[in-house]
Amino acid sequence: MSMFREICQFIEDRTGFTKASGALQVGHRVQDAPDRCVLVAEPAGGEPNFYCQDMANLNIQILCRARTYFSAREDAWAIHHVLTNHGGPSSSGWNIPRIEGSGEDYLAMVIEAIQTPTYIGEDENRRFEFSTNYIFRMEEASCGP
Repeated sequence: MSMFREICQFIEDRTGFTKASGALQVGHRVQDAPDRCVLVAEPAGGEPNFYCQDMANLNIQILCRARTYFSAREDAWAIHHVLTNHGGPSSSGWNIPRIEGSGEDYLAMVIEAIQTPTYIGEDENRRFEFSTNYIFRMEEASCGP
């Protein structure tokens, strides 16, 4: 399953943070990333469903960084609101569109926040960071070959 790329595109499409501008970092944060940016990472991979091979739970961590505390906090909460249906504990039924050539279509049955955006301190350059962890409960949406 190649859901991670599709999830990152889904976040880009709904938040305004773009990979092209460097504001959205995928998988890892490059050394010359902007001061204000969002990192989408796979901190612990996913949990397969051994009973239903087209389902998986994918753990996603979102780190928001900025020069000011409130800018980093604002970004973290903006993404949280998008992913959890305006700040609820979860949202459901999102179709995660397939990126051409990457594999199957996926449905986010539930996007569940493990916690609300949390301040985790400053990085080595004194930029403020917030972290939020989510579980994307995914299933393959494609039917047929």
